[in-house]
Amino acid sequence: MPADKSIAVIFSDFKNDHNDGFILGIQNQANAYGYRTFTFSMPQTSELYTHNEEWIYSLIDYDRYDGVIFVEHTFSTHKNLIPPIERSLRENCRCPVVVIGQSNLLPNVIGLENQKNFEKVVEHLITEHDCKSVYCLGGEKSIADERIDGFVEVMNRYGLPCGEENLLYGGYWISGAEALAKDIAYGTVEKPDAIVCLNDEIAYALIKQLFFVGLRVPEDILVTGFDDSPYASNSAVSITTLTADTHFCGQRAVALLHSLITGEEAEQLKPKKHCVITGESCGCGRKSKLNVRAKFDELHKQEKADMEFRNSCFEEKLYKVRSQEELSHFIKNHKYLIRNQISVSVNLTEQDDENAKCIYLKDYLINGETAMFRAVDIYPDMFSFGAIQNVHVMPLTFDKRVYGFMTIGYAEPNVYTLHAKQFANRIAIGVEMLRVRQQCTDYAQNTQTDTKTDIIRNDIDAKKLAAAVMVVNKGSITKVPLENILYFETGEKKVFAALKSGKYEIKQRLFELEEMLSEKDFFRISRSTLINMKRTVGYKNGFNRTLLAVLSTKEELHVSRMYGESFKKRLAES
Repeated sequence: MPADKSIAVIFSDFKNDHNDGFILGIQNQANAYGYRTFTFSMPQTSELYTHNEEWIYSLIDYDRYDGVIFVEHTFSTHKNLIPPIERSLRENCRCPVVVIGQSNLLPNVIGLENQKNFEKVVEHLITEHDCKSVYCLGGEKSIADERIDGFVEVMNRYGLPCGEENLLYGGYWISGAEALAKDIAYGTVEKPDAIVCLNDEIAYALIKQLFFVGLRVPEDILVTGFDDSPYASNSAVSITTLTADTHFCGQRAVALLHSLITGEEAEQLKPKKHCVITGESCGCGRKSKLNVRAKFDELHKQEKADMEFRNSCFEEKLYKVRSQEELSHFIKNHKYLIRNQISVSVNLTEQDDENAKCIYLKDYLINGETAMFRAVDIYPDMFSFGAIQNVHVMPLTFDKRVYGFMTIGYAEPNVYTLHAKQFANRIAIGVEMLRVRQQCTDYAQNTQTDTKTDIIRNDIDAKKLAAAVMVVNKGSITKVPLENILYFETGEKKVFAALKSGKYEIKQRLFELEEMLSEKDFFRISRSTLINMKRTVGYKNGFNRTLLAVLSTKEELHVSRMYGESFKKRLAES
């Protein structure tokens, strides 16, 4: 890595919301000062729980950077990660550190004026709409929030009731909005004049749920949001909101960090003046003009990106990959799905391994070439940044297992999208499938040897237990042990794995499964079915003398005549 000026940024997860503004502000200001940014983040598949994605922060070698910005504010749903990150920065980081959010351990802290800004929204409802009964709908009760403090402050200032019944918590999911809408409709909760929500997404969900129970916004209840996200303007009922101005906060953090690095006085950046952005949800209507052309252009880009990802058959092609070399070619052919990037690298490593193996590096490694390097260096020695000004570093993890990390380089300030998160997640799953295939190959080779010791047999048994397949469950991909699968079957041009809990789609074809699992007690009983012999308890004759395999769950499967005798023989042997 060249000795250019650089800043490391510790961020939680990009969700296409107002928090993304922190990074864009940081990148803009850092690039203006001549710094390259390295943002370490953890794309998550769960809103409230991590699956070892936080490993990515262990890759930050503080000595390689001129300064560090810790965006603590973005860890609101992962508070448990904040103390270890703070301790690591205090004990191991010798370069200047700036925190965006709150910290009791680190001295240089910049905060959003969330309380003051949220007070403006609440005051708007009271002074402009004469609301006397106002509820505040928030997230998790255990998470302290300046916005709630602002709500309480304004209600007390105007002498309005503000007890526990005015503070409603429902998580950041649609379930909280749904529960509140039903409670109001059924009379469990008294209908207020207005409900002020902690963000636009909650407000959007609430308006929708109120409509479902027969309550109109704003005719029956006024609703407001906060943070001026796309939800505010894209909703059928435009939402009254206020800009959180995370972009300016990111710029301020870099200005402070630059002054700490150079010893110069911090540049005084001029903030924008913020006021309530009115919408239809409070009855005022949208007074500020919308750039409709820009919104349509952005929507068109998003639709085009979605269509490209769907039409790429990304998962189907990835899960046919049978070697590391094929995987590197696959990444090369599909990197276009990560928009606006000028560099992509994929690096494999174990959680406690100091070294990483780069299996793909755009413009540097070709034809399956690889390069070994220290993982904390992020790139192999051969790499030159060129026009790259902003780098995102994200983990490759699946089912709590670390497979490595991926980097995305941009020439301009940019944040990665959902498609990049899906790209990284699926690559990790692809690496896991290669590992499982290798286990199956090793097992098949071992069973063919004549010199089988107890140690080898124990090793084979362990591998059999560890073997698993990936199934699609409610849009996400989950690893399921082979021993839990009753059978595989085809239907509607798809392949499904049958478990006690139901049937789940998988991405491999049936003949691929048969080839991979022939030595793992799976046996073909028809053109469309592979059965787990360990889950088969017997057979019986059905209607018209057909043969039926009987599973431990008492489910019966048709055995075609072509496979009948071999099935009986295999059952007798097992």
